[in-house]
Amino acid sequence: MDRYEVVIVDDDDQALGVLQRILTLWGYNVFPFRAFEGARDFVSAHPPDALVVDVRLGSYNGLQLVHLAKHLAPQMAVIVVSGFDDAVLRAEAERAGATFLAKPIDSEELRELLPRAVN
Repeated sequence: MDRYEVVIVDDDDQALGVLQRILTLWGYNVFPFRAFEGARDFVSAHPPDALVVDVRLGSYNGLQLVHLAKHLAPQMAVIVVSGFDDAVLRAEAERAGATFLAKPIDSEELRELLPRAVN
């Protein structure tokens, strides 16, 4: 059985690396991206099972990627993360069909939100 594929997008190298290590240990096939453009191109060509995206990505907003991902694959699990627990961002993420998590991310909460990995 194929492993679930998760795209992670965060312009913070440390946050990206930590998420990549955790999700790989959990059995996911992880595709990390530091920039919106690369992630957008990948998701457009190959929609993953799940997307974990930071809100702030340089001059882009991660919610733009959420809208694209949900348009391409409405069943995709999408999680928006931010260093700020902002009620407006949370509401925007939920309207777009995503779950909002404030950093630092609780790994058990994240694990519950993702499709079950094949170990």
